[in-house]
Amino acid sequence: MNSRSPLPHLSRMLHVGPYGGELPVALRAAASVAVPMLVLWATGHLEWSLYATFGAFTSLFGRTVPIRPRLVMQLQAGAVLVASVLVGTLIAVLASAVPGTGWVVVPVAALWATGVAIVSHRLRWHPPGPLFPVFALGACSSVPADAGSLVVALAVSVAAVLFALALTAAFARFEPGPAPAVVTGAAGPASTTAATTAATATGPEWTLSHYLVRYAAGVAVAGAIATAVGHPYWAMVAAVVPMSAPDASGAIMRAAQRLAGTLVGVLLAWVLLTAGPPPLVVIAVAALLQAGAELYVGRNYAVAMLFITPLALSMTHLAHPVPVAGLVSDRAIDTLVGVVVAVVITLLTHERRQDAAG
Repeated sequence: MNSRSPLPHLSRMLHVGPYGGELPVALRAAASVAVPMLVLWATGHLEWSLYATFGAFTSLFGRTVPIRPRLVMQLQAGAVLVASVLVGTLIAVLASAVPGTGWVVVPVAALWATGVAIVSHRLRWHPPGPLFPVFALGACSSVPADAGSLVVALAVSVAAVLFALALTAAFARFEPGPAPAVVTGAAGPASTTAATTAATATGPEWTLSHYLVRYAAGVAVAGAIATAVGHPYWAMVAAVVPMSAPDASGAIMRAAQRLAGTLVGVLLAWVLLTAGPPPLVVIAVAALLQAGAELYVGRNYAVAMLFITPLALSMTHLAHPVPVAGLVSDRAIDTLVGVVVAVVITLLTHERRQDAAG
């Protein structure tokens, strides 16, 4: 077959790896999101749901490593997530107090992404890269806040992190050992463990300039473009995802999967949110979506995005309701912006990185 044929690439993009015992991890992740959300619903504070959600994302780290190093990794990641929530909330406070300063999130997120990327690669986090911290910072910066919100953001996110850590310890006995789960990479199916090792092993070889170009410049450019059309943090998150791949072909594959999954995912989110379900239903659906994301994120990223996109949009809408049509269209447009920026920067920097590695 012609090596330039798109069929092999399409096959890799659509390939779903076999089930690798992800169900206990998926149930734990769902519980880590659902329980804090139910507490907020019961106390009448769903406007704090973003703070809880990003603290709960602590449970997503270290799924392929033994329990002790996993808890260490989650504690590290949880601390960064709490800091990300606080930085984002501080930007929201500034924007509320001084109109017209919302753009500050773009340079701050660019620098934050670079710093977290360095920490992530040096500490060998799984998943690698600054995706969740950038998402937390950007999303929290978009919700109106005052000075008192900083105390609330700290308390709620820390409580969610501690609950996630407790769930990890409790669920450890029911989870399989760190057997590799199959993922789809640039060269076809590969184990999650192998892919993670490859991704983290390449991190320390990057120079500071590569981090600045790939993360700081990528996030800044994507955020600046998207500021004029929607929510810049979605574009910044979309730009970060491909850059965490270990090589250029993997980055382009991840970008394609992110875009395809998001475009279908926003349609699912539109159907869900336009139905106007009560908060309890949204919380239940969000828990199911989180479980689905964990079941597929290591097996096919495009399929995982079918769960992740409506999850993110429903949580955003729950904390700060806005017109649904604008919400989903902004998500689609901003994702396209971020993916295009990531691919361009990846192609521009790939050869230089190869030369430096050689």
